[in-house]
Amino acid sequence: MQSMRLAPSALAPSAFALSALALSLLPLATVHAEPPTYALHYALMLDGEDPVAGEVACVVGEPCEFTPSPESKMTFKLSRRRNEIEITCPERDCSLGYGERRTYCGPCEEVDIFEGRDYGGVAIELVLRSYPRLGTLLLRYQTQ
Repeated sequence: MQSMRLAPSALAPSAFALSALALSLLPLATVHAEPPTYALHYALMLDGEDPVAGEVACVVGEPCEFTPSPESKMTFKLSRRRNEIEITCPERDCSLGYGERRTYCGPCEEVDIFEGRDYGGVAIELVLRSYPRLGTLLLRYQTQ
């Protein structure tokens, strides 16, 4: 077996090798792309009040929460993935359908809003109660 002697300069790392080593030790930079969004156009028409219209940007695949009017203080949470909409009214009882806060709405283009709500419980009523209608929420989607 033959041995070979290397000159000391051959053992010294080159500038390129040092740069490559330094770069390999740095954490990899991740590229964060903006999640896809869509525009939700809404019109809230409450009986006895002026209609309110607006637009909110929503993230695809995430529930979209919005408050159309500060006066009404109604908050809506729309889940297009589950075709559901939920309403929250802090100052009065309100519901979307059959006295429920949350309802299935298919494409959710027009949703009626009612006064009062059922709080559920063990007993199941045999008769559906009618609730006074407060107004309507209209929704349209626009992909960006």
